[in-house]
Amino acid sequence: MKKIVIIGAGGQIPAVLIPLLQKLDVKLTLFGRNAASLPYTNVDKISGDAHNLDELVKVIAKQDIVYMNFDNKEVTKLVVEAMHKTGVKRIIQAGVLGVYGEVAQPFASWNNQMMGGNIVHNRGIEVLETSDLDYTYMRMTWLYNGTNKQYVASPKGEPFLGAQITRRAIAQFVIDNIVGKRNDVCASIGLWEPGSENQAKPTFY
Repeated sequence: MKKIVIIGAGGQIPAVLIPLLQKLDVKLTLFGRNAASLPYTNVDKISGDAHNLDELVKVIAKQDIVYMNFDNKEVTKLVVEAMHKTGVKRIIQAGVLGVYGEVAQPFASWNNQMMGGNIVHNRGIEVLETSDLDYTYMRMTWLYNGTNKQYVASPKGEPFLGAQITRRAIAQFVIDNIVGKRNDVCASIGLWEPGSENQAKPTFY
């Protein structure tokens, strides 16, 4: 039974991911500011602050996989330090597109206008790529709620083409890595919905 901790468990992707993980043979720990109030059963819920190294060490100890549901460089440094202290090697982090200037036109112009220039700097990938961890960094395009669980997984070095993806598809990518259907280790993966390539913007904008 794999032991998985979700850091930032109150987010919108975990709301989709957690019920799917509960169908698998895993032991879940949910960590976040208000984790104790989350509406899940048969999980460990630990309220805490991801900016606190001691709290991170306690919650990461004896886990097999860390799923980090947000992208903050300083917190990522702390998570990596906690993983070193506890010997945990596997982390999957939700991140942003554009960290390599890889977003292709026509979508790039709209994306830059919406995101601003600074958002692609000071990201967790800068920490993960210099670590010795088995990391997967998800460069996610614009998210929406829906039932489509299909995704395109684009490796680092390829143009980023897709304008949208469902949170359900992101959750599927995470699960596929957890169960071994995929093995995106030491990888920064662009994720978008098949058919959303070469759009000027997401259809929901």
